[in-house]
Amino acid sequence: MVETGELKIHQASHARYFEDFLKFVDYGESMPEIMKAQVMNMVHEHVQETYADNSEELQQFEQAMEVWEASEKREIQERLDTHQVIEATAQIVEHTPDAEMRMTLGNTSVKGLLSDFGENVHLGKINGRYVLLVDAESIVFEKGVSPIEFHKPEDVMSILERIRQKE
Repeated sequence: MVETGELKIHQASHARYFEDFLKFVDYGESMPEIMKAQVMNMVHEHVQETYADNSEELQQFEQAMEVWEASEKREIQERLDTHQVIEATAQIVEHTPDAEMRMTLGNTSVKGLLSDFGENVHLGKINGRYVLLVDAESIVFEKGVSPIEFHKPEDVMSILERIRQKE
């Protein structure tokens, strides 16, 4: 339909309607498929800029991407810098402002808005270990009681130093 309109179907059986008409309905790609396509396009652009055509590195990268794409749970690839990832997330957030990011660091799961990456959520490394920094105006706890609710946060630099000294 080109114009918005109203369609009334007068039919005794709703099942018959679905059998007759829904086979002609075409659904577009789902949001996860759209996001995946955008990410893959951005990664392929980066690869074309980084590697020479038909190089061994390019072939290795393409094989790694096939394995990555087929994986149910994926580990971080460490191929794009923060600026490139922020650009890519901006493109996705432009189409879907409430797009989510979900990741697990060790045993800790993190869920948030994709738009917060680079703004309030920062990912880094210290001594080969991953660090996720989240800055916010406030912290709210779910129902239940935890001693963390009474914690007086220490300076982030002392935390980073303690992490840096880990072996």
